[in-house]
Amino acid sequence: MPIYEYLCRKCNVIYSFFMRSTVAAAPRCPRCGSPDLERVPSTFSTGRRGSAGLSGGSPGDGAGIDENDPRSVARAIRSMAEEMGEDLGPELTEAIGRLEAGEDPEKIERDMDEAGFGEDGPGAPPSHDAGLYEG
Repeated sequence: MPIYEYLCRKCNVIYSFFMRSTVAAAPRCPRCGSPDLERVPSTFSTGRRGSAGLSGGSPGDGAGIDENDPRSVARAIRSMAEEMGEDLGPELTEAIGRLEAGEDPEKIERDMDEAGFGEDGPGAPPSHDAGLYEG
């Protein structure tokens, strides 16, 4: 009886569902009731593939990141996304590319906000609901 994660694009939230059967139909969104949920890979089940990741540490532990160097931070974000198999989306991919090219992080942030891609704007990564629902 596995737990699967589903993304509701309407709410932009990932929900975890306890599935009693592997042949059960896709569940409905607990918030909006939409039946149009997309199954996504569970982040807790994504393997680490044994790489050293960020300059000597385990992926995601922050080792080797110089937080005063935007290029270092951009490389770390890209590395963690690759390790987890996450698609950053076109807006974040562009922002990371600009950081890696040495652009001013504050200018990049202003440009993203002006384009409507701030923290909660279009293209924002989905949030994770902490609940566990029956599927």
